[in-house]
Amino acid sequence: MIEKFKTRMKYIRIDLKRLVEPENHPYISPVEYVHDPVPEAPHHLANLPPLSFPQYAPADCDFISRDSVRLNTCAAGLPYRSRLEPIRGNKYWKANLDETRKILELIAADSSSTSMEMRNGLTLAGLAKKELRPGLEHRMVLATSYMYPDADERRARIIAVLMLMLFLFDVVANKEKLMNSREQFLGHFRSPNDIIPSDSVISDFERHLKLIVSAIADEDKISGNGGKDIIAALLEAYRCVHPKGDFHSLEEYLSFRRLNVFAITAAKFAIKSSVDLEDARFSRYLRLISDHLGIANDIASYEKESRALKEGDTQEMINVVAVFQHLESLPTIAEAKVAAYTYQLQVESWIIEEVEILAARGDLTDEEWRFLEAVFMTATGNVFYCMTTSRYGGDAAKLT
Repeated sequence: MIEKFKTRMKYIRIDLKRLVEPENHPYISPVEYVHDPVPEAPHHLANLPPLSFPQYAPADCDFISRDSVRLNTCAAGLPYRSRLEPIRGNKYWKANLDETRKILELIAADSSSTSMEMRNGLTLAGLAKKELRPGLEHRMVLATSYMYPDADERRARIIAVLMLMLFLFDVVANKEKLMNSREQFLGHFRSPNDIIPSDSVISDFERHLKLIVSAIADEDKISGNGGKDIIAALLEAYRCVHPKGDFHSLEEYLSFRRLNVFAITAAKFAIKSSVDLEDARFSRYLRLISDHLGIANDIASYEKESRALKEGDTQEMINVVAVFQHLESLPTIAEAKVAAYTYQLQVESWIIEEVEILAARGDLTDEEWRFLEAVFMTATGNVFYCMTTSRYGGDAAKLT
């Protein structure tokens, strides 16, 4: 597929046939949307040389070639707004989509979900039905495929379910009913070993959640201990309280965004790792990756969030673009986006710098290097997801 894509008042040529090697096209989700989150980026920022993850991890890691394929955004002519590479896609994108659709259908049919008020006047069941509309494969399900490329099929399905749960409950917890609904949902993860009495009546949705929790425990028995970490991160994500009022510094804002560590734990779980996430050697690296995830996502989602604010679908703008505009008194959103993107590029330089600092220590194991690389892939995959999801670009980003 060869398309013309307009960016910064000119057209660029997109050739999706060159995104992957010919034999790998069946292994990636078809790209039908392309969104340039920073079309105003000046030429000198758009043409910087790439920053590759240094080859300190073992090159013979079997799951990299078995479970994922490499993407070449430059050859395809895509507006990939990052210097970091490589980018890889998970081969089990169809399983990811299948699992996401399955859990949405179970939620939509669940009787308790019809009375669970969520957002914009929708119940949980209504929200699930809305997500089941055509085009599901181009929305949030893409994130799992590109952020966790090295997951095997079973772990990809598990991560897909947890990512969906994070998305569905991603609202401000200021309603008692919603908080109760969250607590009911989280109970499945807090008490995974509870035995269901034979005379109990549980829904197919609840039964499926129990199976997911059991599968997480099973995977930890097979290899790694990321299952317990990913559940802990899921529980903690719902405790993040959105602050009211303006942020007084960029660090204050980024500190808030760092509270959600789900992506880091999911990367660990995906590769069956046992690395200690609390190891002080990795603290700065993980912090920088978390910053990158938040910044890239905020830049891509700003227009969507701005529309939601104007239409009354949300009451607050929690976005790094708005933070830059406020702190630097920038006259336009375009300038604020460029400022945020410039900072993202600086974070990328710091990430590579930190990798080299860790390499200079000389004490990292092969498993630890694999983990650092997997975490790196969440950042590159997130940028690719933000560029190709219809969730941010909307109809205007659809290729014709």
